[in-house]
Amino acid sequence: MKRPRVNSAALVESARVGADSLRTNPMRTTLSTTGVIIGVASLVAAFSITDGVDLWARALIARESSVQDVQITPRTSTVIAGRTVPISGYPVLTTYDAERARNEVPGVAQYALTLTGNAPVEYGDRRATAVLVLSTASLADFTTIDILAGRFFTPTEVLHSAPVIVLGHRLAEELAGSRDALWLLGRDIKVSGRPREVVGVLAPPKVGPEPDLAAFAPLRGGESLLEPTREPRLPTLRLKANSIEAVDSLRAQTVNWLAERYGSRVEKLNVEVGTQRLENTRQAMLLTKLILGLLAGLILAVGGIGIMNVLLAAVAERTREIGIRKAVGARRADIQTQFMVESVTVTGAGSAIGFVVGIILAQAATAAFRFIAHAPIYPVMHISTGLIAAGSAIAVGLIFGTYPARRAAELAPVEAIARE
Repeated sequence: MKRPRVNSAALVESARVGADSLRTNPMRTTLSTTGVIIGVASLVAAFSITDGVDLWARALIARESSVQDVQITPRTSTVIAGRTVPISGYPVLTTYDAERARNEVPGVAQYALTLTGNAPVEYGDRRATAVLVLSTASLADFTTIDILAGRFFTPTEVLHSAPVIVLGHRLAEELAGSRDALWLLGRDIKVSGRPREVVGVLAPPKVGPEPDLAAFAPLRGGESLLEPTREPRLPTLRLKANSIEAVDSLRAQTVNWLAERYGSRVEKLNVEVGTQRLENTRQAMLLTKLILGLLAGLILAVGGIGIMNVLLAAVAERTREIGIRKAVGARRADIQTQFMVESVTVTGAGSAIGFVVGIILAQAATAAFRFIAHAPIYPVMHISTGLIAAGSAIAVGLIFGTYPARRAAELAPVEAIARE
């Protein structure tokens, strides 16, 4: 069976005739293209905005949460038959363990050893209960703490249990009273009744209120500052991976290192990761993109129906032209190609215009986000977005141009010429 050969000259001629016919009715062609323009613009704007929001959300979560961290905590109890049973003999992590993990576990970008609890703080007649985070000096780099004035405590101060403290901005304002928060720099406040020199004050958060009255102090020698609790309060070792994608690999390397160091006692340690929050965000962005893509697809379908109506009207108006072409030798495939080319030309032109409009809309929308919400969101344009937009528009042209093209090709030459 021979395959039909594609006559390139006939295809070019059909394209020329189709383009000429579109130019004879510019208003009708423009109106039929409007639906495609709006649909493609919506698709491009929706995808580029959601990709930009996704990129911003990933960076925000990675910076301000534990999504890139592997956390190691002692297991102090377990549940057996519905009852909580305490565990003894669990390892207690120290600054020495933290240093060894930093040097021996492959893939560790940063590390920190932390111990958190409540502590009463006071300055003069001003009192408050703070969330006190005792840590190694590496916490400043681990969480990118933003210091407004002063500094974070140093490794030497941690080693010598120096009586220093760094205050969160909200806690500094609470203790300073009517004065400026930075007024406390270099002054001594009391933490659990013991003096501590304020060496730094954190900057207030850029978005939203500061959640807690927070303070930071060296881990060594600071355990006695925390209020006692019924459960043992133990340090947590936090290791940061080089990237979000490397978290699972770092967790596996950490488990292997702990097994070599603690042997069978490794079962009394919890090794946890926080990637679930990022995965939830990723799924939410994907769902949003799919919903917006569906809406844009519906708009494209409406535009396709408009194009089909225009082509059907063109078939009725150009019946004699079709008959004459078929009488002088034009094949059914030539007539069908002519109208398919007209349909794809309309959708292709609409796709190009819609792509530009979509980029402009995305730029305007993200600029509004930055102005109103002060969120550094910018549109992200992937090659796949352009390909999807162009492919969708061409598909609409082919799908909705098929029926008018077949109807034109099926006209009999004699009847078509005789029809007014």
